[in-house]
Amino acid sequence: MQFYKIWILVALLNLCAGAAKAQKTTLWPRTNLLLPLLNVGVELPLNNRWSVAADVYYPWIPRASNHKNCFQAFGVGAEGRYWFGRSHGRGIENLSQRLLGHSVGAFVMSGYYDWERNYSGYQGDFVVGGIDYLYAIPIFRGKMHLEFSVGVGYFHSKATHYDVFESGGKGYREKDFRRIFNYFGPLKAGVALVVPLAIGGRNKQSEP
Repeated sequence: MQFYKIWILVALLNLCAGAAKAQKTTLWPRTNLLLPLLNVGVELPLNNRWSVAADVYYPWIPRASNHKNCFQAFGVGAEGRYWFGRSHGRGIENLSQRLLGHSVGAFVMSGYYDWERNYSGYQGDFVVGGIDYLYAIPIFRGKMHLEFSVGVGYFHSKATHYDVFESGGKGYREKDFRRIFNYFGPLKAGVALVVPLAIGGRNKQSEP
C-alpha cells in the first residue's frame, strides 16, 4: 500500500483544521451519495467567496470468493472553489447562509487501483485534474446542504497488466510492460450531502 497518499490526505486535513481554528470558523464534512462505498471530505470557507476542500475516496470492494473479479482503489484529492452568491451574516452565527448557490472550482486527485475481471486485470497509479460547476441548496431548514456538481478534466494513469490462471492463484504480470491511459472529457459528477459544523467561537466579519 502506498502510504504517502495517506500522508498527503492527513496533511490536507490538518491544513484545513489549522486554518479553521485560526479563523474560529467552520468545517463542512461531506460525502458524495452517487459513489457506492466510502468517500468523505471536508470543506473550509475562507470568506464569503472562496473555500478549499480535501477528500478521500476508498471504493475497496473485496475479491469475490472465486477470486475472479475485484475493484479496489484509493485516492485523495483537493480543490479550491469560488462562490458567486454572497453569504449573509457571520461565519458561525449563520451557517445555513454560507456556501450556497452557484460556484466553480478546480480540483486535483491522485491514487492507485486494482481492477480485475475474469482473472485478468490492471494495477496502477493515476492523477486527475480538472474544473467543475457546483450548485448548493439548503435542506432541513439549513442544517444540511445538498450539492450538485459536474466536471471535466484530464485523467492519466500508468498500469501493469496481469493474469490469474487459477482461482485464488498468483497474479502473473507482463514483464517490463506498462500501459499508459490518457483521457480528457467528462470526469466528475456528484450529489453530496454536507453538514456545516462550527468549531470555533466568535468569528471575525468575513470579507467579500
